[in-house]
Parts: sequence; structure tokens; C-alpha cells
Amino acid sequence: MEFKSSQVAFKSKNNFTDDMKRFVIDEAARFTTDGNEAASASLDEMAEKAVRLSAEKNRRGVEEQKQILHEIKEKKKELKKESINPSDPEKIARGSSYSTDAGNGVPVSNSTGNDKFTTEKFGNDEVSEKEFTKDTDKRFSDDSKFDKESKQKELNKKQDSAKKEKSKEQKKAASKTSIATMLRAKKDMANDLASDKSTGNAFSDGVSGLLKTFVDLVNPMRWVKSLMAKLGVILAPYIAIFMVVATVVMIIVMFMFSILQPLKAISDAITGFLSIFSSEPDVYVASTMSTDDIDDIIASITCDETQEKVVRFALSKVGSPYSQANRTSGTSFDCSSLAYYSWDAAGTDISYGTRYPPTAAEGARMLNEKGKTLDTMDLLPGDLIYYGGSSNGRYMGIYHVAIYIGNGNAVEALNESSGVVYQKLRTKNAIMVARPNK
Repeated sequence: MEFKSSQVAFKSKNNFTDDMKRFVIDEAARFTTDGNEAASASLDEMAEKAVRLSAEKNRRGVEEQKQILHEIKEKKKELKKESINPSDPEKIARGSSYSTDAGNGVPVSNSTGNDKFTTEKFGNDEVSEKEFTKDTDKRFSDDSKFDKESKQKELNKKQDSAKKEKSKEQKKAASKTSIATMLRAKKDMANDLASDKSTGNAFSDGVSGLLKTFVDLVNPMRWVKSLMAKLGVILAPYIAIFMVVATVVMIIVMFMFSILQPLKAISDAITGFLSIFSSEPDVYVASTMSTDDIDDIIASITCDETQEKVVRFALSKVGSPYSQANRTSGTSFDCSSLAYYSWDAAGTDISYGTRYPPTAAEGARMLNEKGKTLDTMDLLPGDLIYYGGSSNGRYMGIYHVAIYIGNGNAVEALNESSGVVYQKLRTKNAIMVARPNK
């Protein structure tokens, strides 16, 4: 009866308010803060280092067991040699003939030199010298054989133990390495989520759940995609022919490029030689600036004390490696962390209280909301140039930021292959200029 009554309660109608609460909670659960992902990545990184350290300890244990097995193998070889070529001095000494002292029954050496065997009384038995020697050698051989078998068993036991320990350490090392690899992948994913979580566009970030279904239904691109798919089936043979032709053309171009490559090398060599006579290089890649170089650049521009601090810090980091994973280390930078630390050196916090380098898109959003943007004609040393316009889901499509130095040059953390560089200011896709202390 109780079971039936519970079924009746289960089938009762739910309150509309409860359904709406559940819907709102489900939708809100789709969004998390960047801080959660960043903290998770930090914990995963520490756990990975600990696991890799433990795995390294197991690998050292494997090497130790290999050394033990090698030593046991050498001892077995020595034992085998001894069994083939005995060198026991007592056995060699028994090569001489023996006789017995008739007075007390103790065997003594026969020094007469003749080949006849003498016999003496041993109690009630008469034992020849040949029989006595044979019996003594047999007893010695049995003792020696027993001793060698004992050593052989002991070595075999140690060898089995070392093999088991080696296998155990190998399994532990492999298992821990696998866990460390998983933690690294999890850390990288958390870092990606932390940097790409939100765009600042409420409508773009909120298109999910029921709203997403409605938007997909009324979106004309849905019908365009369906039409394009049908056209793709029709045009597939022609596209295949085009790809074959394009491949042939590409092969020809690559062949021509391989012929012209030596000429390019000569041109690059001439350009490099002429750059020696240049007063200032256009690009500093994979090289650092000296204090004199920085002083010369600052002397050639007009800036106040704050701007000089920003410019001097940025120029001092030219040649540093590019890294998103280690962007807060102080030795490696990405574009947004370089901008953050350069202005932080001048006493201005462009994170506005978080004390953590914002992404380029998030930094641009905050500066724009604080009214720190300006016209490109007012560009001064230390100003930040933001690049965007792409459809990447971030604020204004911003993906990069550079620091203007003056005289048409800028410092920026370009990419992993170039690192932090000093070069001519790039204007393509530059969509916003900001001055944090405006």
C-alpha cells in the first residue's frame, strides 16, 4: 500500500514555479568564473610535478635493480668457471700418494717413489693407498658440489627477487607517468577555459538552452548551410578536378621555389651585411637589448616619467620567451601579461584590483569602460594598441595587444617562435588605442 501511494505522489503535477527555478539553475550552471578554471589549472600543475617526481624515483629504482641483476649474472659466470676449472689447493695437494702410519692408523705420504701400493691396518680392515685417495677425493668433491649448489640457489633467489622488484618499479613509473600526462592535459584545458570563458557580450554568452533552440530555428544561416550542403554534393566532382589541378600547380611552384631558394639566401646575406651600417635594427628577435641601447631609444623620444617607466620595462624584456602557461613568471610573457607588467612597473594597475594580468580582450573592455581610449592621432609612448575585428567570440574580436615605444616602433610578445620583439608598429587590424593613466 505504501508503494502504491508513493507512485501516486510521484505522478502528481509539478508546480510551474518549481519548473522555472530548475530551468534557471540549469542555465546558470553553464557559466563559471575564470578564477575557478585558473585555480584548477594551478592545482593540476602542482599535482603533475609531484607525480612526475615520484615516477622519477621509481625509474631510479628500476636502474638499481638492473645493476643488481648484472652483478648476479657476473657472479654466476665466475661460479661456472670454478666448476669447470677447479683450483682448490687441497685437491691439488692430494695428487701425491698416501700411506698410513702402521703405528697409529693415520695416512702419511709415500716418499719411496715406487708404484706399488702399500696396505696398512685400519682397525680390522685393510685399505690400500689408492682406495684411500679415491675415497678422500670423492668426499671433497661432494662437499664442493654441495657448496656450489648452495651458492647457485642463493643467487637464483636473489635474481628472482630483483626481477620482481624491477617489474614492480617499472609498472609504478609507467602508471605515474600516465597520470602526470593526464594532469598536464587537464591543466592545459583549464588554462584555455580561463582565457576564453566569456566575451563581454551578454547576448553572445547567453545563447544557450531554450534561447539557443529558438535562435537556431529562426537563423537564416541554418537554411543557407542546408542549401550549401546540397550544392556541395553537386559540385563535388568539379571540386575534385580543381584539387588535382591545384596539386599539380603547387608541385610546379615548389619545384621553382627550390631552384630560387639559393638566390634568396644570397639576397638575405646581402641584406644582413647592409644592416650592419644601419643606425637601428628594425626588429630585435631572440636577442636582448643592452642598457645603452635602451637609453639611446628613450633619448630619441619625448615622454614623461610614467611613460619612460613603461617604455623602459618593455624594452628590458625584449628577447624574453613567449609563453601563455608561464605568463606570470616574470621571465616569460604573452602579449597581455607584458602590457600589464609594463604599466604595473609605472604604478598603474590595468587589472583594476584583481592583480592578475587580464587577457587582451578583457583588458581592452575594462579600459574602454573606464574611458581610457583615445584617437590614434594622439598616440604617445607607452600607449597600448589592440588588434581585433576577427569573429573569435571575444570583446570586439580582440586577440592581441602591443606597447607603442615611439618613432613608429613597438614592443610586443609576438609568438612562441619570436618571443618578445622590438619592431616597426603594425597597423593592420589595429582597432583600439588606450592610455591607462589618461
